[in-house]
Amino acid sequence: MNDPRRILVIRRRAIGDVLVSVDVLRALREHWPQAEIVFVVDRPAVDMVRGSGLFDTLLVYDRATFNSGAPWQRLKATWHWLRRLRALRADLVLDLLATPQTAIWTRWTGAPVRVGPRMRKRSWAYTILVEPEQQPQFAGQRFLDWVRALGVEPGLWRSHAPLAAVEAAARLQARDDARPLVILNSSATWPAKAWPLDCFAELARQLADSFDVRLTWGPGEEAARDRIVEAAQGSLAALPPTTMPELGAWLERAVLLVTTDSGPKHLAVAMGTATLTLFGSTNPAGWQVPGGRHGGITQEVDCHPCNLTVCPVEGHPCLDQLSPSRVATKVRAMIAREDQGG
Repeated sequence: MNDPRRILVIRRRAIGDVLVSVDVLRALREHWPQAEIVFVVDRPAVDMVRGSGLFDTLLVYDRATFNSGAPWQRLKATWHWLRRLRALRADLVLDLLATPQTAIWTRWTGAPVRVGPRMRKRSWAYTILVEPEQQPQFAGQRFLDWVRALGVEPGLWRSHAPLAAVEAAARLQARDDARPLVILNSSATWPAKAWPLDCFAELARQLADSFDVRLTWGPGEEAARDRIVEAAQGSLAALPPTTMPELGAWLERAVLLVTTDSGPKHLAVAMGTATLTLFGSTNPAGWQVPGGRHGGITQEVDCHPCNLTVCPVEGHPCLDQLSPSRVATKVRAMIAREDQGG
């Protein structure tokens, strides 16, 4: 193909997925340094990508604009969005999300080269198809297959620290506790990814003799925060309300994040902090970051991984049967390895 003048990359939805996929922009920038790169993300992800230098123009998809108002207003907003995509006159489009919606967007751009996965009811939108994986691989490395489909070798996946989080870290005041900081994240977008709140509290009790244990939480999670703090009986403290960049600053200070498979886990990776992921329904092969500084743990059961949003098995065995003592042992082993230089 001819060198593209303008490249459109579409990666909507979850912040964690955006953080994992931005290395695609790095690979494109390295191979086509003169091309203008336009990146499409949802509004919550803006602070995680601005100032990265990996793209030239950011197009922000605001769900509220398209999901509120009268039907004619939603239709009008959609039409304006499609016209905006068409007006870009992109030469190359990479659809990293590949939903029916983004497949339509990709085809509507009119770009001569459009890259997306070989999927039922999607393939018609693309001129270059990314074949299904033969073996599950880390999602960040998988996204680079979109670049390989263009005949470009992107190398190994790299993480990228958000500029806003780096700036927030420079402003964060020092802690008054000399013990190593361990942060717990109980947030889970799917019920099948959630570890019981009382287990987080018990984990904090088992770690408090050696570590400064803090709990991160977000809007709408106040009840879960209060339950964990109360059950922990003084063994941990909740972080103050934070933006995502401010959370990144706290994570940069931590020696380890113990987390569900969710956005804060990928933010910690980007900030250079070791992670221990409690895997529920998702496949560790797809979402476990490569390298010895990042670990995963689950209760081995025949139905894992299922990739379901809600567990159909009574008792949610892959996580509900995962004991805090087993997690605490893993935490101590990982931190000891960190102390020895990895």
